[in-house]
Amino acid sequence: MKHASSGMTAQAWRAAFVVSLPVLMGYTTMGAAFGILLNRIGYGPWWALFMCVTILSGSLQFAAVGMIAGSMSLAETAVMSLLINIRYSVYGIALIEAFRKCGLKRFYMIFALTDETYALQVQDERPEGVDRGTFMFLIGLLDHLYWIAGGVAGAFAGSMLTFNTRGIDFAMTALFLVILTEQCMEKRNRIPAVIGAGATLGAMLAFGSANMLMPAMLLIIGILLVLRRRLDAAETGAARETEAAL
Repeated sequence: MKHASSGMTAQAWRAAFVVSLPVLMGYTTMGAAFGILLNRIGYGPWWALFMCVTILSGSLQFAAVGMIAGSMSLAETAVMSLLINIRYSVYGIALIEAFRKCGLKRFYMIFALTDETYALQVQDERPEGVDRGTFMFLIGLLDHLYWIAGGVAGAFAGSMLTFNTRGIDFAMTALFLVILTEQCMEKRNRIPAVIGAGATLGAMLAFGSANMLMPAMLLIIGILLVLRRRLDAAETGAARETEAAL
């Protein structure tokens, strides 16, 4: 029994690693970009390691470079961090039930939830016999390790590179768009994506591009909470239709 359990764990590790390979390529590259930018304002590898371990939010870490360089106040930093990371509460709605079954691991899984990790977790491409909670936990852990490795490597390399770093922070946005596109092409229930796009467009028209983030996030969260049961039912129905077709 113990041998079987160990084999199952090894299978879960292999499955999570294979699924997370696109994030490995993206996070090591994007993490390196963050490390380079951090080094440019005078903070070395130890700071990069500390930030990558404790923050784990690519967009916030890129923004933090500007916050540090601009000597932003604590209150301004707190508000900006909330605006940037509030989208994770939307992701959490879709994973509440799955995380609830994961015991103490769920606390790290909540912390490790990023755009790309969420995309891989909801796709649920685990092989038969692998526990979903373990699979999701390992995806989050591996993605975190990729980001740490990239960030520290970038900070080391930053002191040796002399090219113009303008625009390098857009790399994280580009990675997210690639994974989002793939998810929208494969996911059976695309209603949440439509809700997100519609709410964002409406908030931008109502409040302007400079002030639309918070209203858009609040609107998305509200709509998803109201429609949660219907969306779950639609997803389940689509899954059954797919299985019947096969």
